[in-house]
Amino acid sequence: MTHPIEESRAQLIANLLQQAEELAQLNRIAIALTSEFDLQRLLQMITDAARKVTAAQYAAFFLIPEVLGDAASNKVVFNLAALSGATEAHFRRLGPVEGIGVLQPVFWEGASVIVDDVLQDSSYVGVPMGHIPVRSFLGVQLRTREGTILGAFLIGDTRPSRFSPRHVELMEALSAQAAVAIHNAQLVARERCAMEEYAAQLEVEVCERTAELERRNQELSTFATHLQQLHHELTEAQKRQMLTEERSRIAQELHDRVQQTLFTIGLKADWAKGHLNPGSPLMHPLRSIKQLAALGTAQVRDAIFALSSAELAEDGLVKMLYSLIRDFRESASIEADLVVAEWVVAPAVRIEKTLLTVAQEALYNIRRHAKATIVIVTVQVTSDQAVLVVQDNGIGLPIQVLQNYYENTVHLGLKGMRTRIEEHGGQFTLVNGEEGGLVIKAVIPL
Repeated sequence: MTHPIEESRAQLIANLLQQAEELAQLNRIAIALTSEFDLQRLLQMITDAARKVTAAQYAAFFLIPEVLGDAASNKVVFNLAALSGATEAHFRRLGPVEGIGVLQPVFWEGASVIVDDVLQDSSYVGVPMGHIPVRSFLGVQLRTREGTILGAFLIGDTRPSRFSPRHVELMEALSAQAAVAIHNAQLVARERCAMEEYAAQLEVEVCERTAELERRNQELSTFATHLQQLHHELTEAQKRQMLTEERSRIAQELHDRVQQTLFTIGLKADWAKGHLNPGSPLMHPLRSIKQLAALGTAQVRDAIFALSSAELAEDGLVKMLYSLIRDFRESASIEADLVVAEWVVAPAVRIEKTLLTVAQEALYNIRRHAKATIVIVTVQVTSDQAVLVVQDNGIGLPIQVLQNYYENTVHLGLKGMRTRIEEHGGQFTLVNGEEGGLVIKAVIPL
């Protein structure tokens, strides 16, 4: 009796040790599975572990097969996810399989299956050409924690009767661990996918914001360039305005003081000549003084003309007349306006300068003497002639002045206007208006 008891005890101890080793092996596998989050590598690890815990020659993990056609055709395509102990060449090109035989309970009924010898099983329908010659078969389904079927472990061996219910227990335990690991891997994959999508979205947003910032920067650069250009143009305009004002001031000083002084010198020389004997030795110096005074007057007139029309070549007659009338209106508080009756061709610059000078002199006289409230300046340029008319509503001129202004030595401004117009072969007319005021008209042939 002692010997059988000892043998039983030894067998029990051996079984316990084997179970402890199996549990330890499952624990090591579980720990390894928790560190892997790549789904494909994880499935391969699980499949290798399935072959190891069952000591089988081959192990494979297949996803749920695809059924082709209707259920009656009984044709399916198996999708291999991982393989251990053989090459994928044994399964990769199986194609559609007619009849599922011993696999029916595993994939469609959710049952774990042990077949000691598939060749002797009544449901065996054969294997495709090139398939591994399996005799012993173990099939265990793999479900997620929510109960969704992922696939099944198909474990085989060329030797019959290789698997036991203990192997089923081990595979079901492994399947439970695998389900958790796969769930975690799927979560990680989803998170990684979400992070990649978010990173891609951020990259797109960064690119868009960068492009927007570059566009705004370009706009700011262009705006700054425009501001610099405007500042430069404003500075140049201010300089031109200051220069024009200074030229006008100098021209006015020459007209009011220097020209009048030279004119007075000429008058004094004439007075002295009238009080001397014809043979007096002072007669010749007095004539020289008068000639020099006349020459000085002409030179001052030319200087005034040059100062007043220096900007004309750049801006043109109409623009200069607009500026002249605007300044006159602001400084004299007299309502003034410009009428361009016709403008067929642009006159020569010398003619424009002359007309501008006449307009300046006429407005100067109106401001000082006419007591007018309204002034109209009209310019007309046809293909034959250029006409300038300056008319006011002031007190006009006495008849004696209108008739004798060119012969006397008092009205130099009026005489100067007429002289300039006649130098171009033109006509200068000075008359009182029918309803009052003075009308100055200058006509120059083109």
